[in-house]
Amino acid sequence: MAKSLFIALTSPASADSVEDFTTWYEETHIPEVRAVIPSVTEVSRYVLAGADTAGNEIPRFLAVYEIDDADPTAAEAALGAAMEAGRLTMTSALDGTVNPPVLQFFRGI
Repeated sequence: MAKSLFIALTSPASADSVEDFTTWYEETHIPEVRAVIPSVTEVSRYVLAGADTAGNEIPRFLAVYEIDDADPTAAEAALGAAMEAGRLTMTSALDGTVNPPVLQFFRGI
């Protein structure tokens, strides 16, 4: 069982960019985050129930990163430093303005 969690709510920039967003997230973003936060043991992704990924609306996605550390402070700091240093590849397929990412770290109780 994970000792803490990092969750990320994200959306594609448009209905037309869902496929590019998904490819970037799975093939680029998750591996980069795992490299920055070595204590990540598992990553699961979900799409908001009722979202139509066929392009009729822009879906909202949830990524749950399980962390094998009781205090996620170091993971949060490492992610922030990597983002600030430009070590995470970003994409125009990610919505950063209308429905921007929400990142939260949770400690197990």
